Amino acid sequence: MNRLRQRPLLSFFVLTYLISWGFWIPMSVTGSAGGPFQIIGTFGPALAAVITSLAFGGWDRLTSLLKRLLIWRVHVGWYVFSFFSTAAFALVAVEIYQLLGNRGLEFNDPSRWYLAIPAFFYVLIFSVLGEEIGWRGYALPRLQSRWSGLSSSIILGLIWGLWHLPLFWTSGNFHQDIPIPLFLLQIVGFSVIYTWMFNNTEGSLLLAHLFHAASNTTLGILPILPVDTGGDLFPLWLAVGLLWTFSLTIIAIAGPRSLARDREKVRIPEK
Repeated sequence: MNRLRQRPLLSFFVLTYLISWGFWIPMSVTGSAGGPFQIIGTFGPALAAVITSLAFGGWDRLTSLLKRLLIWRVHVGWYVFSFFSTAAFALVAVEIYQLLGNRGLEFNDPSRWYLAIPAFFYVLIFSVLGEEIGWRGYALPRLQSRWSGLSSSIILGLIWGLWHLPLFWTSGNFHQDIPIPLFLLQIVGFSVIYTWMFNNTEGSLLLAHLFHAASNTTLGILPILPVDTGGDLFPLWLAVGLLWTFSLTIIAIAGPRSLARDREKVRIPEK
């Protein structure tokens, strides 16, 4: 307990798991996927970030955290990337899948494209808003005060990925159909991209939220996840392979220190 009092970042991670798993584990035991327990559990990182900020820095620290949601003056290219990059990965993966002679993927009716808009805002408000304030807003800058951008991405990616574990044992949740190693590979690859975006946009939480919401919406619409492919994992493997190709390109070009060639890491000392 004394160690937690002296370590804000460790306190944040412990509190995040306690809040989220406190709702998700009972949900997995009862087999009731979705509903208020899943939504409240999703807000574990944000709630932990708010509590830890107040406990270790008061209102000034919390205000500093939330101000990152207002960083919007970035190059328009970052907005384009946030909204459409995951869709590009997914569409290329589907095209490769079909070029290899595979069939059976069913796309949603293109004339109903407008349904992606309410889906995006639902995901943004009831899922992503509960995560990014914690993962990228609170944890990433503190990790980067001690480690490189790449190391911070891997550490945070693994913690972020393992945070989902109760969902893999919740009946009716799409995570059940994905092997945990494949999911972790996907999450860590995404984590590298988030850090690259975060450091290149001076720590914009707005962009992190838009990217996360657009990514989750895309994966829920295009036939990539096993729940939409009749259990076939190959499209998801292809998408994750493309994701890692892009992540490794970032590492090679921008360098592992900050993942932002011309910018410094966004850092916040833990104490």
